Amino acid sequence: MQKPITYSEREKTPAQRQELIDNARAWSVAQGAVPSARAEALYARYVAGELTLQDVTEELRRQDAPRVAAAAQVASGTSNTPTATPRRAEMQPEQDFLT
Repeated sequence: MQKPITYSEREKTPAQRQELIDNARAWSVAQGAVPSARAEALYARYVAGELTLQDVTEELRRQDAPRVAAAAQVASGTSNTPTATPRRAEMQPEQDFLT
């Protein structure tokens, strides 16, 4: 049996939760990040009272972890995958100061 969810005063009702999601979505879009269909589905579950914001955050991080790790490898130039894009020459330091 799942423990009942306790929401803060500012997220007690579905309307309050929807307003929080709308504000967060607007901020994300203003930063150039449009929420995915997966994220929108999780947001809907939060508004419906099935998840907490922490649950939404953890699920998005869990689902995105492989993509984030692959992007980090590509950015660092350590990826072994054939699709890895090498760093552009103008992004390379002139001198390797770490060796």
